[in-house]
Amino acid sequence: MKTKILMAVLVVAVFLTACEKDYLAGTDDLAPTTKSAEIGEGTIVTETVHFASLEGNLTGDPADRMIRVYLPKSYFTCPERHFPVIYFLHGTPAWGGMLMEPEPYEYFYLSAQLPHRVDFPEEGFLPWLNNLIDNEGMKEVIIVMPDAKTKYGPSLYVNSAVQGNYEDYIVKELVEYVDENYRTIPHFNWRAITGHCAGAIGALNIAMKHPKVFRYVGALSPSHFPEPLILYMANFMPVEDQIWGVEGPLPYDPFAPFKFINNGAVMLSQAWLPNPENPPYYCDLPFEFIEGNPVVIPERMEKLNDQSLLAMIQKHRIGLKQLKVVYFDCGVNDDFYIAINTMMHEQLDAMNVKHQFETFDNPGTHISNLYERLGKVWVMLSNEFPDDNE
Repeated sequence: MKTKILMAVLVVAVFLTACEKDYLAGTDDLAPTTKSAEIGEGTIVTETVHFASLEGNLTGDPADRMIRVYLPKSYFTCPERHFPVIYFLHGTPAWGGMLMEPEPYEYFYLSAQLPHRVDFPEEGFLPWLNNLIDNEGMKEVIIVMPDAKTKYGPSLYVNSAVQGNYEDYIVKELVEYVDENYRTIPHFNWRAITGHCAGAIGALNIAMKHPKVFRYVGALSPSHFPEPLILYMANFMPVEDQIWGVEGPLPYDPFAPFKFINNGAVMLSQAWLPNPENPPYYCDLPFEFIEGNPVVIPERMEKLNDQSLLAMIQKHRIGLKQLKVVYFDCGVNDDFYIAINTMMHEQLDAMNVKHQFETFDNPGTHISNLYERLGKVWVMLSNEFPDDNE
């Protein structure tokens, strides 16, 4: 009997020690789900929040947005413990649940005529994520997955007179909301931002512009829009119109086929070339058609280039150098982006900006190996956060 009592005391002591060694503070956060508290596993909380930054946009997109928040199991077993936070910005599939459902990837694969499918985990997203922590060396963190879907696809996470202020939404309102409602460590040394494709543009831009909000960035397959890609899109738009039997973009739904090129051209222009005086799409395209052939408009292309990642890293080099981790990757067979991402790596080297750039293959395309790469980045970032006493 004494042995059993001693063992029980030791278990309680170990439990309390594990909780107390971490950052301690108040516990005014959302209550955990009963199921998670009972079985002691990480879970995802979903809620809808109103964000003033998105009010009054000209595309009619909602200011009420669903956010998904992963809470690790110790969030429930150690109620006084606070956690670092990793944010994930989606690209396409363009919705806040990008990482959680396989079906929208299939529509993306078909609509964009991608060469390979995504490596969606067979066991599902949540068990995959819990396994990263249980068996793959990832430290426990909170993960925040906001929704930034616009009428025609993903946001580029900038403030736009047409789409709304997505940069403010993420940097100001969302971070404040998460810190006030969840047990985070509310300091940039324990806050990272990650993303894929358009979300990778957003993650890099936001981190370098706001190093006192995020100190770590992981960008998977960042997109770029140089002139050759713009002309490619312009040439393919009429072909896509013919296939669909209707001209121009159509409202995006992640659970349905969509016009990848037309939507992408308008989405990009609404973010970087907004024009509230130019309905119905309230933007200026960077090209025009002359006798059926697309021709780039130089001054508009210059505006695009001025907002590209290659330009932004020059403008915000001081912010970049304040970041503790700058990581990005690209597939060797990602035909649109491997050359320009390699150029960005070389440019950062020339600027003496500490960073990590990795390429991947097998098959090494834009959406392939996504979960393999994301798991690697999240494990790495979770281990970069300082211990609470540092």
